[in-house]
Amino acid sequence: MINRIHNRIIALSVILAGQFCLSVPTVNAQIVVEPLFEYPAAPEEIENLDERSAWLVTNFWGAMDLSNDRSVDQNALNHAFTIYTTAMQFADRQSVLQSVNALLKNLKGKPTLTMQFVKAAEESLFGPRAGIWSDEVYLPFLKSVINEQNITPIRKERYQRQYKLLQNTQPGRKAPIYKYRLANGHYRDFKADAPYTLIEFGDPDCDDCTFAKLKLEMATDIQDKIEDKTIRMMFIVPDVAPDEEEEMLEVLGEYPANWTVGVGYGIDDLYDVRQMPCFYLINSKGEIIAKNMDVSTAVNVIREELSKPSSRKK
Repeated sequence: MINRIHNRIIALSVILAGQFCLSVPTVNAQIVVEPLFEYPAAPEEIENLDERSAWLVTNFWGAMDLSNDRSVDQNALNHAFTIYTTAMQFADRQSVLQSVNALLKNLKGKPTLTMQFVKAAEESLFGPRAGIWSDEVYLPFLKSVINEQNITPIRKERYQRQYKLLQNTQPGRKAPIYKYRLANGHYRDFKADAPYTLIEFGDPDCDDCTFAKLKLEMATDIQDKIEDKTIRMMFIVPDVAPDEEEEMLEVLGEYPANWTVGVGYGIDDLYDVRQMPCFYLINSKGEIIAKNMDVSTAVNVIREELSKPSSRKK
């Protein structure tokens, strides 16, 4: 459930050490923001890291006054949420989800706090500075905003869009159909017509995308599977400005001949793309296996899939 690549071990050390002041950098100095409440410390007799983390997640918000809907310092709440999600990375799934459900139950009917908590959740679980990405944990916060009657529709729009994108692209769901234009100018609708389809949403001008291309070309086992059409490799540039499309297609003509390359339309409204490059792996049924991966993760996931007995029979 939790992506452990960005584990904030330093932050976890801070919570265990009981150091709770937050320094917020500004242009010329740092402002120290006091925590909203005294963060809990797991009992000393609990020595196992996973068990300590589960205890912290379960008991984290107990000292915060959630009895009314008054606003709180957003920076301090963001800091608290960072500590909370850091402990999540080591806690068991059941403890995490029970804790989130209990928190949201206490926030029900409190639109001000609900909005503040979803902002903190976005910062820690979804946005570009998030320490971890976890749709399973973030989706309940989005749903709480959408269902809160006393939040105006215009304030919900951002989170409704995120909810739709996340729902559309959950592993196991059918990958959304999008139209794209090939480097030769022909138009196509996306179709999963290989045992595996690896889509890279990227940009030829993106340095990380160039690195990803080199890494894929150097992975000879992956290249062999692309060559024998076990894997269909797609490089799609999302939502190019109309006046730049012809130039982009010309650049894409330089990509490997056994890749499907082109510009895509409406990607931003269909797919959860939070980084460049962004990889999706899709099976022969058109179902999403994994999403929002960097190239190293994508290569590892492909190799795991190809090593499965069911894959070797294809």
